[in-house]
Parts: sequence; C-alpha cells; structure tokens
Amino acid sequence: MFPLFIHFTKINRERDKECSIFPITNHLYYITIISQVMILVTVCSMLSMILFNLFTSSVPNYIPVFTFITGSLVYAFNQIVVPIQNFLIFLLAFQRFIIYFYPRSEKFIIPGPKAFKCLLLWLYLISISGNFIYICFIAKCIDEFLKTHIYTCPKIYSTINSAIYISLDFLVIFSSIFYICIFISVRKVTRNSSSLMKTRLEKAILYQTLTLIIVKLLCFPMLYVSLAFLYIVELTLNSLMNAIYYPLFFIDVLTTPIVFQITYLFCNKTNLETLLKMNFRKLKTWMTICCGSPTNIVGNYHNMYSMSNAVTLSY
Repeated sequence: MFPLFIHFTKINRERDKECSIFPITNHLYYITIISQVMILVTVCSMLSMILFNLFTSSVPNYIPVFTFITGSLVYAFNQIVVPIQNFLIFLLAFQRFIIYFYPRSEKFIIPGPKAFKCLLLWLYLISISGNFIYICFIAKCIDEFLKTHIYTCPKIYSTINSAIYISLDFLVIFSSIFYICIFISVRKVTRNSSSLMKTRLEKAILYQTLTLIIVKLLCFPMLYVSLAFLYIVELTLNSLMNAIYYPLFFIDVLTTPIVFQITYLFCNKTNLETLLKMNFRKLKTWMTICCGSPTNIVGNYHNMYSMSNAVTLSY
C-alpha cells in the first residue's frame, strides 16, 4: 500500500497544487512518508533480532542497539509530529467550515505558502522546545535519583504534557462537528456537493478526518480498561493523564500513516476502479509503481483506461 500511496501522489501532484489546501496536505504527505519509513525500519530491525534468537545461539550486539535507537527515534519523531498533525487536521476542518458559511473570508483564513511555512516553523519550534524541556526535566530527575536514591521529581510537567496532547487529540474528534454542519447545510440546499467539497483532494481530507475519528473512538474500550485498572491501583491526576495519553499516542503512531494512505487510495469510486484495473501480478506494474516517473506512469496507464481516470486521484 505504501508504494501505491507515493505512486498516485506523484501522478496528481500538479493537479493538487491548484487546490488552496495543498500546502497542508503536501506537508502531511511528507510526514506520512517519513513516519512510515521509520516504523518499517524499526519493525525490520525487531524481526531480525527475533530471527537471530530463533536460528542462532546469540544476537549480534549491534542489532539490539540499532533497534533501540530506531525505536527511540520513532517515539521522538511522533512525539513532536503527531500533535502538529492533529492541529493541522483541526485547522483544515475549521477553514472548510468558516469558508463555507462565510465565503468572503477565504482570502483571510487560508494562509499563503509563505505564511504557512511560517506557521509550520512556529509549530515545530514550540513542539521541539516543549519536548526538549521535558527531556532535560526528566534527565535532571534521574540524575538526582542516582545521587540520592530518592525519587522527588514533581509530576506537574508530565501532567501538563499529557493534557496538551490529549486536548489536541480530542480536537480531531471535535472537528467532525464542522463537517457535519456543512453536510447538513448542503443536504438542505442541493443534492450536489458544495464547491468546497467537489475536489477529490478535499474529499480525501474529509474522509481522513472521519476515519481518524472512528479509529480514535475505537480506542475508548482500551482507555476504559486502563482507567479501570488505575482505579483499582492508584488514582492521581498524573496517573489519570498517563492512562489516557499512552494508549492515544501509540494508536496515533500506528494508525495515522495507515489512515492517510487508505483514504488517499480509496476516497472515491474512481480511485477504487483505477486500482482494480492495475495488474499487480505483473512485475512491470510494480517496476512502474516503484521506479517510474509520473509522466511514464500516466503514459503506461493510458493503454489500460482513459487518461482522465488516471489523473483524478487526489490526496
């Protein structure tokens, strides 16, 4: 699925650039690629360690070290990026809502490329700075513990960190209200899609948001079990926040890249028909997907179906 995700995005890049929300979706596209590659490398490293344990008497020392490093990088990367992703998804929904009901506000509420880069810079600076302070805070606590053997580290920063992450996570769920309002309004006025929803790029973002909401709602049973166990053991504000934060975080890390890819590939009937017409049994198809340039890809598909079908897939 990952090669197909990159493959179809390359095909539609020029068309996607015409959409006003392209800077945000383009950023999410690159973040998804980086996250997916890092997770795949970590999983491969863990599998190699398991295989060495099964078929040899010992594991080379560099494999556990490499696995720990890649796993730590995945955690650190997602700790910085996932809250920003959640904020951008909420921002997209908020923009669609405001522009739909107040069309004249479009030029004020949608940032240009330079303004968006500035926004991203500030978001990453805030996220990286917050996590750096947290790491320094934890390192100081560990150093004091090693010297005194008494754990006196206050838990307020951990509680604040968890509360901020949980708040941004629930913003994604809250963003569904904006889309629901738009759909109700459109349904009352006409059966046709609104101008804001007619591009496949925007439909894909809508489906991504709704799918992410469903995934997050599915984690509620896990949260319930975690909170129930916490109630039996010890219930404090910090432990309560951690019991909510860690399930949400790991679910986000595992599901967000997959959700983006699935909704990109299956956001409409045309996308599905295009995928079904591809012959995945042929090596040539996979060579085209993995190595072909966007121009060659479209040229190869032209013999199988119309050019218009080949270029209507959008993020």
